[in-house]
Amino acid sequence: MSEHLPREPSPQMLRAFLAEHDAPCPICGYNLRGVMLDICPECECPIELGVSSSSSSLGAWLLALLSFAMPLSFDLLIGTMMTIGVIMSAGENPEGVFLMVSLVALTMVSVGMLWVLVARKRDWLRMARRKQWKLAWGFFVGVFVVHLLVGVGTFLIAR
Repeated sequence: MSEHLPREPSPQMLRAFLAEHDAPCPICGYNLRGVMLDICPECECPIELGVSSSSSSLGAWLLALLSFAMPLSFDLLIGTMMTIGVIMSAGENPEGVFLMVSLVALTMVSVGMLWVLVARKRDWLRMARRKQWKLAWGFFVGVFVVHLLVGVGTFLIAR
């Protein structure tokens, strides 16, 4: 079942489908019912018959991915700078040590979550669309709150 079938357009199947069904052009919205060509007569966009799923939208998956990818660059850059600073000061600065450990941990979590999201993309797309968006926004807000808490913790240690 995991083998992929070759994707070859079938003009005969397209014509047979459009002979009996209303279908809008994906570009201009023109009703293609009865069209005997494999292009839209209105905008000349190529058309083909296909099967799709309402769960295959990548928006929520991309939001989840970006929730970890965007702060990863910050965590990696600042974490590296803090690590160098802590090594040079022999760990005498407690807020520097806290920030270094926090950012290194956040970097590892972000890399791990990115790996999971990419490796399990098919499982993600099988989830209900509503659940995908809930998880994606949960990741986004969660990553923001954790970074905010690290900043507050660093501020409190420095006082």
